[in-house]
Amino acid sequence: MSATQKIVAGQSFMIGCCVFYLLWWRLSYHPGVAVSRVSGINGLLFAFTVFFGIAGVVLSLSGSGALPAVHPRRLKTAQVLIGGVIAYIVLLGITTARFHRPVTTELFLITAWAMMEVSLLNALEGAAVITPGRCTAGFFIIAAAAAVSLVLYVLYYRMAPMRAFYAAMVPLITEGISMGAVLALLLCP
Repeated sequence: MSATQKIVAGQSFMIGCCVFYLLWWRLSYHPGVAVSRVSGINGLLFAFTVFFGIAGVVLSLSGSGALPAVHPRRLKTAQVLIGGVIAYIVLLGITTARFHRPVTTELFLITAWAMMEVSLLNALEGAAVITPGRCTAGFFIIAAAAAVSLVLYVLYYRMAPMRAFYAAMVPLITEGISMGAVLALLLCP
């Protein structure tokens, strides 16, 4: 399997992870109702979510690491990591500043996902698999998806329970769409 094929497979698995997580979330969480989230069909969906997520990350990162460097990358790995850590700290500060209790897991997942996608696009551009213009378009798509996700995570605790329940699904949808857009940038001639 070539590096590009690994990335395509990894992104596909990540989209699958979002789909399974949405199904699990829809079936296993109802405001004010106690529902087992790890037994029966809910447990099966959760297992698929974890499997697809881990497989997606492993394939995407191994494919990214196997890409040859044709020309210097726009961003260095250290810059992406430092930017991600700073973004996470700032976002954590925002969510504790009288908005709602910090949703640390969700914030961590959003920033980690965005960092992985930025690193992936950066590696693809450095290997001349995609053009700089497509790379920039991908950056904007990821930034928009992350912004929508984060705004909703900051605000949805102020909503009524059912509205918050559906609002919590939107970040997964935006992330899945953005990963689909990255796939399109990679596969379209």
